[in-house]
Amino acid sequence: MTHLLALPPELRLLIYTLLLADHQRVSHRTQPTNVHLRPLRTCTLLYAEAAPVLSAYVSLRNEVQITRFLHSLTSERASLVNWADVANDGRVLHDLSTNHIEPASQLYLALARLSSLAILRVFNVRDSHPYVVSAPYLRYKLNFESAMFPSNHPPALRSYHIFIDPAARVSPFQLISPSSLLSLRLSGDCHFPASNRTTPLALPSLLHLSLSAITSNAFDTLDFSRLLPHSRLLSFSHSQGHRLAFELRDPHLASLLRAPSPALSLRKLVLLGSSRLSSHALSTFIQSLHALDYLALSLVTVNELRHNFIHGISPHLTVLKLQVTNAWYAVPLYDEVGAVCDALEERVLKRDSGGVQLVCVSFYPKLMAEDGRAQRWRDIADQRRFTLKIGPWEEDEET
Repeated sequence: MTHLLALPPELRLLIYTLLLADHQRVSHRTQPTNVHLRPLRTCTLLYAEAAPVLSAYVSLRNEVQITRFLHSLTSERASLVNWADVANDGRVLHDLSTNHIEPASQLYLALARLSSLAILRVFNVRDSHPYVVSAPYLRYKLNFESAMFPSNHPPALRSYHIFIDPAARVSPFQLISPSSLLSLRLSGDCHFPASNRTTPLALPSLLHLSLSAITSNAFDTLDFSRLLPHSRLLSFSHSQGHRLAFELRDPHLASLLRAPSPALSLRKLVLLGSSRLSSHALSTFIQSLHALDYLALSLVTVNELRHNFIHGISPHLTVLKLQVTNAWYAVPLYDEVGAVCDALEERVLKRDSGGVQLVCVSFYPKLMAEDGRAQRWRDIADQRRFTLKIGPWEEDEET
């Protein structure tokens, strides 16, 4: 602690910010804890300095934590919180005799106190569910957003991320408005409100979109150009995540290109577990993204890889993560994947202009051993001073 206090105040503030950012990372849909608040208990000086930074975030993982948080919450502390991670039970209690509906959890009381809330991430409840009430005229119903905002006046969120298990039903945008969102992550058995059948869902301000393990059919025929009518998307992520999840197909990529200026705006593209994309559609899409500087692609081949997508990669690319495998029922395409490896070496690893900073690759061991390819790539990385990681990387990629 003495060493920390010896640092300049502006450097200490940077450390608090980095500590919080690292703590907020989500791994395997596991909600972060509140351990980031521990430094506030060490000394008065640290509390005065770090409270505005660390108290801006809170994680409510179960009913016990929610109750304690409400008991200790002051108006000053509530006004500091702009980011909340919450475990949403999703149930509301319907009194048939009075037609009154009230959430089963006290989470809504906590959220109502957070006047500055702008970032909301929602997780499954893992333990300590709200107490189950049993009475003749009481019925439980699932209502995802009403369980958090029963007053029908949710805040105007900038970021709304849902980290729900694939089998769990979730109904976003029943109450929360999509118009102000800059960042959106959807997952689970996702169903949009019935009104969207006549008035399509639109995200006009969206900059970042992530779709992970969506097991409903809500996106099967979705036209991204209508979903993103005026937005200039900076990042797009799709992770298969489940064997029954929504699969990204050629028409989805085509509609994404029809959205406003993706060729000029999209800087980060993450596609994990893609098995329904043709090599032609993928190559055309990547070739159209002139501003791309981050590409993470985990491709599952089935019966073809005729078009080499490496040829269309942006010269501005600084991060490339690439994995090519085959479906369990398909024949490995060694020749085609070998051609991808050759193009990768010539067009990315040895590129003179610009320069890649991080390359993660996972190919067939047979191809990496061929003509000493793995060692040759390591030598190129050492010579050109970029980081090279050979082996599986998909589990560590955040979506």
